[in-house]
Amino acid sequence: MTNEDLSKQSEPLVWVVDSAYTGELHARIGLAERLGFGYQTIPLPNGDAAGYQQALKHQYHANGDASPLLIISGTGEETTAEIADLRQVFKERLFNVYLASILPEQRHPRLQEYDLIASPQLTGDNIVTLTGVPHQLTQAGLAAAYRQHAGYFSQLPKPITALLVGGNTRYCDGFSQDHARKLAGRVAQIANTLGGSLMVTNSRRTPADALTVMLAELSRFNPQFFDWQQADADFYHALLAHADLFIVTGDSLSMCSEAAFTGKPLLVDLSANATECFHREIVRRLIDHGAAKLLTGSFEPWRYTPPDPTGAVVTAIYGRLGQAPALA
Repeated sequence: MTNEDLSKQSEPLVWVVDSAYTGELHARIGLAERLGFGYQTIPLPNGDAAGYQQALKHQYHANGDASPLLIISGTGEETTAEIADLRQVFKERLFNVYLASILPEQRHPRLQEYDLIASPQLTGDNIVTLTGVPHQLTQAGLAAAYRQHAGYFSQLPKPITALLVGGNTRYCDGFSQDHARKLAGRVAQIANTLGGSLMVTNSRRTPADALTVMLAELSRFNPQFFDWQQADADFYHALLAHADLFIVTGDSLSMCSEAAFTGKPLLVDLSANATECFHREIVRRLIDHGAAKLLTGSFEPWRYTPPDPTGAVVTAIYGRLGQAPALA
């Protein structure tokens, strides 16, 4: 779809392709929310290409036949070809957006068929080169979460150090008990220096045995731990809003990007045994931007301009729409 095609038409119908990968889905939803047009979630392709296309065609017609269609998909499940094939159904009305967190060395040959690609690894035409990866955070959302949980966080000794823990990935399983023990040792050095409070949260990929070891190693600091599966999302957002320093494991590009969005100091563990080469490559962009530093046993505060990868994609899409982007 060309700029002229987009600018002449009404607001687009926005579809977000579902994903079982939490970070990927949150990135797509975050982009859709920031665009401000509303959105619908559509299922993943199911192997029946004809049936899938027919179902989406019916869904599109149920919303009327005049709107341009903007589809947001990306990395996670491999759907590159199936979503690209939707061009056959929706023709010039389709604007296909691909959000890439990590791309393999061998790029999918049909990736070039997308109208816009957002990636921290790629450059070129129709590509938005990102610092970090898209997420759901907005400054307004952080402010609201800050107010909602101010009573809890105001009672904690300052400064507040937030330890955001990822874990094993599809291609890296080095987040062991031994790794957790070593990581806790470096966190302890910083906690000893700063004092204040230590808060810890996990992810769906955090091995239970490694987490137990880590919390035991840090027990003398009386860490306040909350399980991401038990706490509301707004409490995690409140932690991001109230914390003074973030220590994040480099396997989670989402958590690194969310922490960097706050503009507060971010220390990242990039241990080779617990991160993929792609993680290290992408986090290095945050370091080059000034938003992050490598985790060592020491810390000195600094300031930087927070990167806004979601906003960068919104701006690019609105540029193609010929409109001004909505405020975050």
